[in-house]
Amino acid sequence: MYIKRNPYNFVKHCFVLLTITIVILLLSGCSPRQGTKQAVQSEDALVFQKIAVIPFQNLIPEDPSVTSVRCPICGAFYSTLPYPGNPEKIIETIFVKKLMAVYAKIDLVSIDRARGAYTRIHADSFNAKPDEILKKVGEELGVDGIVAGYIFRYRERKGYEYGVEQPASVAFDIHLLRVKDGKFVWKGVFDKTQTSLMENILDVVSFIKGGGKWLTTEQLAEKGMDNVVKTFPGLK
Repeated sequence: MYIKRNPYNFVKHCFVLLTITIVILLLSGCSPRQGTKQAVQSEDALVFQKIAVIPFQNLIPEDPSVTSVRCPICGAFYSTLPYPGNPEKIIETIFVKKLMAVYAKIDLVSIDRARGAYTRIHADSFNAKPDEILKKVGEELGVDGIVAGYIFRYRERKGYEYGVEQPASVAFDIHLLRVKDGKFVWKGVFDKTQTSLMENILDVVSFIKGGGKWLTTEQLAEKGMDNVVKTFPGLK
């Protein structure tokens, strides 16, 4: 049986596709890095010859009734969700890998040595503020800068690449302290829940860069870390 097509519907369909294409091209040139923020907190020249990364800390509460958590350094609040694993180790590994890839000649204190110094000094510094502890660690390690990271949310994707019941969601921030004066001079923030093109047309660039797929939380964190690390200051 022959079914006559409605030319109006065909033209309307083509118009919608053309509109979406134009929007994608425009946004790919001007869209901000969704979910990622960086801030250089010092107007001084930032030059670091040697740095150390202390163990990233997991601030995700076990209590499901707690819906927000506060960064102990900058005081910013982030929405949170319970997570049974150890995402701080995943995010720390991603950060170090990305940092060393961008700054191949970086003089980075071994992770084990930095962890040992931090664990001991933190245990001996009851009621000390984070900047005071980090400054002591930096002085002992003989570095110019100390990096501290905090994980606030790490929700894994439920589903598959092309269809999910629940999208990946992650939030973390990373701070750099200058040891000589104990000041925080930079921070990088990533706070994002992946959304589809239909849910948020403004996030089209991010979705396309992800291959048009639903990412795992680790994949989402990797992409966010790319943007964070690019702004890390003062490495010569």
